[in-house]
Amino acid sequence: MSALWSSLAAPAAAVVTTLAGVFAGSVVSRRAQDRHWVRDQVATTCARVLRESSAVLVDLSDMESSRPGTVPQGVVLPTTVDWRPWNEALSMVNLVADRDIAEAAHALDEQIWRLHTLVKRGLTAEEDWLALRARVQEAQNHFVTVARRRLALAGDPLERFSGRPSPDDPIWTA
Repeated sequence: MSALWSSLAAPAAAVVTTLAGVFAGSVVSRRAQDRHWVRDQVATTCARVLRESSAVLVDLSDMESSRPGTVPQGVVLPTTVDWRPWNEALSMVNLVADRDIAEAAHALDEQIWRLHTLVKRGLTAEEDWLALRARVQEAQNHFVTVARRRLALAGDPLERFSGRPSPDDPIWTA
């Protein structure tokens, strides 16, 4: 009987070991898939934040440049910006991104709100569009830096965020 028992115990132990290995492998694989899915969602959401914040900046520029000269500065005009895509992008950040990315997106949103408020009432002669736009772009660049730290393999910060020449470059006066 003991010979029969030992001949059955060895294959049973092998089956249990195999099943345990398969289970452990599936758990590890599932976690890796989940992490990959979340990372993809965050990357897609970050790209959407950048796309929509750029679209809002263009809309604000159009709004400022098309302000009728007959409307005095200080008179608030209705906004022509469609806020829905921007708000959806922010909602997605709040849903899938970590705290640092969300806070960087919120700081960008604050700068957009500040610029929007100024554009609605009309810029004064002392207010320079390029300087005001630069605050939004700085917030966008900060967002990129935070997102790169979380998403890029190396996470190295960028030295430049675009190839646009600086505002004092002679190209703008040529």
